[in-house]
Amino acid sequence: MLFKPKSLLLIGAVASLMAMAITADTAMAQAAAPASSAVMAAGKADYLENCADCHGKDGKGGGPNLNVIPGMKPADLTTIAARNGGEFPAQQVADSIDGRAQVPSHKRFDMPFWGVKFQEEGKEFTPESEAKAKARIDAIVAYIKTLQVK
Repeated sequence: MLFKPKSLLLIGAVASLMAMAITADTAMAQAAAPASSAVMAAGKADYLENCADCHGKDGKGGGPNLNVIPGMKPADLTTIAARNGGEFPAQQVADSIDGRAQVPSHKRFDMPFWGVKFQEEGKEFTPESEAKAKARIDAIVAYIKTLQVK
């Protein structure tokens, strides 16, 4: 069976759209799926070690380092979903924690760039190190999601 060039382009375009849809569906399903207990424990440990000094153990923004930087007011992490129409914006929270994406509403002087700090020493910005940093950030995001007020 012979295909005309326009047919091949159409077949290629349809295949590309299907692949993008499958990838998007998979990403959305992973974001919606509950985190495992191991991921949750790792996220909580990283949160308590790296975030609680400013955001507080309870996530309400009253950690012990609250007054270290004059004028700093850490966000209340327990109301993220409430401030977003009841939906927890996991990717936006991950981008904010990572710090390398432009997040106009977040002053980067207030918070470290965890996407850089979580890089594996000596392997910074390699695919392996990026994956490990992303996994740590995703675990923190999963933990912060559990702090949301109902």
